[in-house]
Amino acid sequence: MHWTKPRKCFEVTVEEQCTAECGGSLVSAAAPTSTELISASVVIPSLSPNAGLLRLLQSLELQRFTYSQIIIVDQSLGLKSRAVLENYEGSLRPKIQIIESEPGLAKARNAGLSALRDGWDVVLLPDDDVWLDGDVSESVTKAIRQGVSAGSGRLDPENGTDGLRIDFPDKQILLTQGNVWRSSIEACYFLTPHFLKSVGMYDESLGLGAKTPWQSGEGTDLLLRGLERGLTVVYLPGYKLVEATMPTLSAEKSRRRLRNYARGTGRVFARNYSLAGRCALLIRSAGRVVLQTRRGREAFRDNWQILVGRVEGITGKIL
Repeated sequence: MHWTKPRKCFEVTVEEQCTAECGGSLVSAAAPTSTELISASVVIPSLSPNAGLLRLLQSLELQRFTYSQIIIVDQSLGLKSRAVLENYEGSLRPKIQIIESEPGLAKARNAGLSALRDGWDVVLLPDDDVWLDGDVSESVTKAIRQGVSAGSGRLDPENGTDGLRIDFPDKQILLTQGNVWRSSIEACYFLTPHFLKSVGMYDESLGLGAKTPWQSGEGTDLLLRGLERGLTVVYLPGYKLVEATMPTLSAEKSRRRLRNYARGTGRVFARNYSLAGRCALLIRSAGRVVLQTRRGREAFRDNWQILVGRVEGITGKIL
């Protein structure tokens, strides 16, 4: 695949793109009609289930989806989610199914997707430490009815704008190879059956917990494969989730994580971008190292680890 110049975000609307792809209609053959209630399934990977899982389930209750299944993929020893769910007596209890999986976020999501029965219009893939911010069902339903194949919402930190991982756009945009990294995040993905049939599932050699050095990027890789096939993938600001405050890591552990994540980013670039695209990533990373010298030694060391990790991912060699 060759790197292409990113499309300007607002040159083509989602409606125009879907009209072109669906033969002149905003609604694809697989999309629900305006009179139908959208059917949603949910896959929740959980490495260490706790009370946060209950908060996610309570936020799902607020939605106006017709739920097909809610699959909790438990990767803990002893299926801790069962103990957590003993405290849940909500309306979704009959829809919940717990399955086991080996460690690895991509592996867990694939296990959950494989456990789904047919008959759903969209699957949500939140982590167990996030929850939906109010009723987001109208926003997702509208996108699916327009023929969108997949997308990402926005993820806000529990404590407000402090700690925001990505400076998300304010408006709905079409995702491209050029903007997907700054306009999507895995915990906010939603996918249609058409997308999964066309693209396949997550690459289990990527992502947190994978048995490789490439500890991120499994979600972005999935969306990039969809874009390569010409599918409509969007950023949807109306699909909002909130992330629980994460424990503070030591400087050493934080840098180790930065490098592991950067390795995954580099690996995804190696697979999905041309030489020009890979070089552009490394030039930007090196530029940040230079610029961060003014902020002190700690900022320099953080960005140095990111640069080295991306080099490792692109070359496939651990330094």
